Amino acid sequence: MVFTIGNRIDRCSHGSMILFLMYLCMTVLTPSGSHASEVLDLSLHQAYEKALESNHDIRSAAEEVQQGELLQKQAVTVLFPQLTANAGYSDITYQDGTRSDGSSWGFKLDQTLYNGGRVWVARRGARYTLNAARWGLEFARQSVLMDLIARSNELLTAEDLLKVSKKRVERVTEQLRQAQARVDLGDMPRNSVLAAQVALSSVQLEQVEAEKTVALARKRLSNLIGTAANLRVEVPEVVNLYEDLPLENLIEKAIKDRPDLAQGRELIRISEEQAELTRRNGHPDVDITGSFTQYSDDDLFAPETQIGINFSWPFFQGGLVRLQTRESLSRVRQSEELYGSQLDAVTLKVEEAWLTVRTRKAQEQLVADNLLTAIENHRLAKTRFDLGAASSLEVLDAEEDLAEAENLEVNYKYDTRTARAALLYSIGVLDLNAFGPGK
Repeated sequence: MVFTIGNRIDRCSHGSMILFLMYLCMTVLTPSGSHASEVLDLSLHQAYEKALESNHDIRSAAEEVQQGELLQKQAVTVLFPQLTANAGYSDITYQDGTRSDGSSWGFKLDQTLYNGGRVWVARRGARYTLNAARWGLEFARQSVLMDLIARSNELLTAEDLLKVSKKRVERVTEQLRQAQARVDLGDMPRNSVLAAQVALSSVQLEQVEAEKTVALARKRLSNLIGTAANLRVEVPEVVNLYEDLPLENLIEKAIKDRPDLAQGRELIRISEEQAELTRRNGHPDVDITGSFTQYSDDDLFAPETQIGINFSWPFFQGGLVRLQTRESLSRVRQSEELYGSQLDAVTLKVEEAWLTVRTRKAQEQLVADNLLTAIENHRLAKTRFDLGAASSLEVLDAEEDLAEAENLEVNYKYDTRTARAALLYSIGVLDLNAFGPGK
């Protein structure tokens, strides 16, 4: 009897040390201050708007759109007359000691009449540049939404897995208490208690790891949205699904609707216009010019007025234009090859997303049945233990199976939501409307 009490004390000390270490780890991993327990719940729409405001990729893409708009305006400025004002003053000393000074002012007007059509080519190129920037901004928006969905579901998964871990600690703790009571009555060997103690230490360590996973997932979500607050975003089920469509139709839709592919097509057009612009550098230019100059000394210099037409034609530059044109055509072919590589990557992503969703759908009933079986198996093992027909090890094995089934169910739930959103993202139609109104 004394031996039993002594072992209880040893086990109590050992358990207290473990709990103390658990407390220290959880204290380090838990954010300090009053905000640690405050969690701000946001809708997906609210979180998305906040993420768009703070995301660097979105800001960069918006700047590219603005640059495209300005470039489009710059392309037609050559059609406008160029007016230049000038003014001057001179003070001249001659060898005989005499001096003369005077001032002048005037202006000059230049107007391009013809420049080989380069202005219209540049204007088309600027329009394609603006279109590419707009498609890039749309792709950045969809990418931010996909990241938000993935990180939100990652946090929700971590929180639910932490709940599972806590419940498991409670169940194993209760199993340890019952096993100790049976050992004290002499109904069970001491190794049952030792096995329960090992199991409890293991699940306590898993709980600490789950706490860390939650903290990191929350930090990643906060960084994406651009705030230091503790956030939780509930991601609703996708209501606009394309998983029942044939794969060929989804690939066709991706080629048509994906903004990054649309941007790639615009980049090809831009390179084509650049090649055409380079080729036209060998065409003649026709400009009309006019100037007026007024001098302060009317006795020596009369007001000067000039008007004329200039014609220039760089018909030979050592083959420079021809070589530059060949280089531009090479860039066109390079853009086409890059688009082909991009197209292959998108096709693979669509097929992967489509197969993932279909696999998840096929696993739905299996996951549910597995959880029900594990729950029933745990109940029966517990009942047999209470009746003295099963050992503590049998209950702990059933507990392990139940925990795995619960973890599988949690991961399946949120991974499926992410996979459905990823399918929409792969074909370029992911937006807030995919989750229904008010989401």
